[in-house]
Amino acid sequence: MQLEIHIDRLRIHAYHGVMPQEQVIGADFYVSLYLDVEADEEDVRDDDLAGTISYADVIDTVCHEMKTPARLLETVALRIGECLMERFPRIVSLHIRIDKENPPTGTQSDTIGVSLTLPQ
Repeated sequence: MQLEIHIDRLRIHAYHGVMPQEQVIGADFYVSLYLDVEADEEDVRDDDLAGTISYADVIDTVCHEMKTPARLLETVALRIGECLMERFPRIVSLHIRIDKENPPTGTQSDTIGVSLTLPQ
């Protein structure tokens, strides 16, 4: 049985960016995930977590990866996606979106971000 697990706009303060002040002050980021998971139907019927994946473990993994600074959000998205695919073999594919709140672009926008889908 295939199902989609989604986590929308997980808010994390981190230190990603090209500008030096971004790596010192940091910013709030919003991470959204859509995970296509090959679930065990019998386990799911029996209300057994072994048949799917733990949302809490996925969030812990994302938070851990967000702690490592990077210049590019593309790098962060790829690192998170690869780590999730490796750690949770039930994930068939995933889509990740990372938005940076109030980016230093000299213009006004709520967020700017990237999206990535694995496998491609």
